[in-house]
Amino acid sequence: MERVEEQELSSDAPPPPGLQPEGPEQPPYPGEQNTRLSGAWTAVVIGLVALVLILVFILQNLQSVELSFLFFHGHLPVAVALMFAVILGATIVLAFGGARIMQLRMVARASRRRGVKTSPPVG
Repeated sequence: MERVEEQELSSDAPPPPGLQPEGPEQPPYPGEQNTRLSGAWTAVVIGLVALVLILVFILQNLQSVELSFLFFHGHLPVAVALMFAVILGATIVLAFGGARIMQLRMVARASRRRGVKTSPPVG
């Protein structure tokens, strides 16, 4: 019988149907829940992995190309030129996204001032 109890304690699998604990499920211990800090660490790790991948990309694409844009002319490595394009694209997306968020906040603020009761979206 000791062998079964030892196996229960060392396994992450759910216990067999006959050995399931009775009663309500206990709440998680402090620190078991997702916290803002755990989310921040996850973001830091993902950011570092992305940074390493970008660095590898840049180091593998150092061939120089000629670029012409409006009145700018010059030579840049392929990776640097692509990174400038990505940064420009991200800036445009952030600008439009920020403008849309501001627009929605102004509409929400105006409806709050008028006293309009709105319900959250269903789904």
